[in-house]
Amino acid sequence: MGIYDPVFWIPTAVSAIAVTLFYLDMRGRVKTSETSSRSMLTLINLMRQELTLFRSQIQASNMKSIDLAKQKALQGEQDRKWKETFNTIKALKGFAEIASLFGDKED
Repeated sequence: MGIYDPVFWIPTAVSAIAVTLFYLDMRGRVKTSETSSRSMLTLINLMRQELTLFRSQIQASNMKSIDLAKQKALQGEQDRKWKETFNTIKALKGFAEIASLFGDKED
């Protein structure tokens, strides 16, 4: 049993090969993990940007819808005023007709 004994060198060589393969496998897994982490961070940043854009669009549309609601309210108020004026004119015409009927009977 010397230094050239195959019982010593074969398990040592197999162990060295196994450790080397294990190292290469782990290095590949770490690189894959880093790549997937970078991809996930890129996706998260993109989603944040889309969310910010979506929020700004919602705020802009809310402002538009608020403006539209104000315009509709003003239009409704103007319509009510016009109807009140029109009804007042109708009432005055009605009173004038009634007054003319009473005036005709007195003659």
